[in-house]
Amino acid sequence: MPTFLTNAMFHFQPLDIKGQPLISSFTHKFNCQLMNYSFAVLFLYRNIFHIQYSIFNNFLLIKATHNHEDYFMFPMGEGNLPELLDIIATETLNAGQPVRFYQFCNYIAPILLLWAEEFCQRTGTQFKTIPVRADFEYIYAAKKLAALEGHLFKPKRNQINAFTQHNLWSFAQITQENIEKVKHFNALWDAQKNSSRSISLTEEIIALEEAFTYFFELNLQGILLQVEDKIVAFSIGFPLNKETFLILFEKADRTYKGAYTMVNKLFANEISKKYTYINRAEDAGVEGLRKAKLSYQPEYLIEVNELEIV
Repeated sequence: MPTFLTNAMFHFQPLDIKGQPLISSFTHKFNCQLMNYSFAVLFLYRNIFHIQYSIFNNFLLIKATHNHEDYFMFPMGEGNLPELLDIIATETLNAGQPVRFYQFCNYIAPILLLWAEEFCQRTGTQFKTIPVRADFEYIYAAKKLAALEGHLFKPKRNQINAFTQHNLWSFAQITQENIEKVKHFNALWDAQKNSSRSISLTEEIIALEEAFTYFFELNLQGILLQVEDKIVAFSIGFPLNKETFLILFEKADRTYKGAYTMVNKLFANEISKKYTYINRAEDAGVEGLRKAKLSYQPEYLIEVNELEIV
């Protein structure tokens, strides 16, 4: 399906690795805790959601296409924001498309709502906002995840004790020397999950393959957990900003009881030396994943919303 902004006003182009310095200059200033406001996440999911970008009047515009529908992220940059939003909305509506802004959090919502109310009054259009619970992101205190103290974390400590008592284990940073072993473990994990593969898992598989390919160019970080010489878990992420580290991928062999909890704690311990918060992404509406993320007692959830104008 062709993109709807076809005139010369916006020059959308696909993401490539060469665009990292430019796009990161905008995302770093924006300083958001949501994972999509980072070059690495946009790049890793660029082919899944057909992500494109444009620089216009000192703003970075990100557009994604999902199920043949186009979505804008909140523009990043400095300048006349209402004017820019007017142009986006007018161009989109003139092309016979609804205007959709996605992946914006609560502190941005008042800005968009104020503009949307004024725009709809001027143009006779209507808007609605939609909270997307499946996209809410889980924010944790890094030191709490590293310590796992208190009665609420007793089940987690029991799992770690079971793992440490029954296994000769070690962990290491993911490096050039061992990343192939991690990729091999990941391929085996994916093969075992193949029969119950969901859409979200398929998307993660594609994104993680890209993460392995561009691991060092994207400045990703991670650890692996071993029992003797066998990898049984890994965790991968990167800094979102000066305070928050994002854990984007985490996998473990469930035949080793407590492996997930162990790799989580080990990585949190490393992260807590430099960062205050850990973002463990969303739950994609998966009940088991939601239960697991809530069991780690998040400090708060970042509410994620969509806005639509028709």
